[in-house]
Amino acid sequence: MNVTAYTLVPRTTVNPDFVFYLPIPLPPVVTAFCVTMCFIGFCGGAVGNTLVILAIIKNKKLRISANAFLASLAVADLGTCVLVLPIIATAFLSLDVVTTNQLLCRMLYHTSFLFSPVSIQHLILIAANRYTLINKSPRTYTRIFNRRSISVIITCVWTANIFLNVSVAVFSYDTKRFNNKDYCRLEQGHVLGVLFWLLTMSYTFLSSFVIIPAFYVLTFRTVRKSHIRVTQNPSMQLDVSTVAAVTMGPMNQTAEHSRLASEINQTTENRRQPRRLLSSSEVKLTRVNFFIFLTNVLFLSPMLLMLVLSGGRLTHGTFVLILLPIGMNSCTNPLVYCGFNRNFRLAFKSLVKLR
Repeated sequence: MNVTAYTLVPRTTVNPDFVFYLPIPLPPVVTAFCVTMCFIGFCGGAVGNTLVILAIIKNKKLRISANAFLASLAVADLGTCVLVLPIIATAFLSLDVVTTNQLLCRMLYHTSFLFSPVSIQHLILIAANRYTLINKSPRTYTRIFNRRSISVIITCVWTANIFLNVSVAVFSYDTKRFNNKDYCRLEQGHVLGVLFWLLTMSYTFLSSFVIIPAFYVLTFRTVRKSHIRVTQNPSMQLDVSTVAAVTMGPMNQTAEHSRLASEINQTTENRRQPRRLLSSSEVKLTRVNFFIFLTNVLFLSPMLLMLVLSGGRLTHGTFVLILLPIGMNSCTNPLVYCGFNRNFRLAFKSLVKLR
């Protein structure tokens, strides 16, 4: 007697799009480590970036127009630490809690796509500021980067990014239903959403690997050649003794002396070149800004690499994983300021001691 055994195998139909809503299987130790890093970044970034903002506002030596870019960058980093990192930690513990909650899901995507582009745009402005300061004349620098123009630029950057994010949030996102649950939709189906993704990714890549490096290459080339140019071109140096004899003479100097002084001043004006002698503080601050840019590129590279490898189609789990280094980068900038800039270090100590 032949007995045929049958195994009961349930037949299930799984939507292939559901894979985009599955978490990445991580060992418990790795998950605990990621959540701990989010907590450290939340606390350290909130305190550090707040100190940066207060130091620039209260310290007279730091209260210069160019540092407004650093203060605005600190605001973006503070938003990342306070708003993005807690949601990332929640997603590591339970991705479903985030993807099925429309508020948390949209906050995750739109806060990260607000603060990250704002940070990159501020890095471009900082690089352009250093380039103009070192390569152009003081008059050109003050004409481009004065208090009013800096305020307008910062306002335009924040307004444009907020407008784009609000528009995409209102018109481009919807939900998908799996297993009787509504999941936040990751793919962009609206033309505004597609344009937003293309624009964001394009200028992020160009800024990180083309525009900002070009600014710093030209800036450091001037730093390296600043003293060499003066040595190789003696004609660029003004005869100080002649100027002193003419301009520092007695009050009753002759008309000939006045004419000679006028000619020397005109010649000097015609021969004026970009800034030749750079102070050590200018060079050091430029290197600090360049180091900040390198750390941002280092932490941003995983996202750009994954976007290229996946063809722009990231799962929610992958997106959360690559957002972690971007969020952690927001708490490293205050450490850079404190470690490499004495004025920031003294200002931090004064704020901590409530002086």
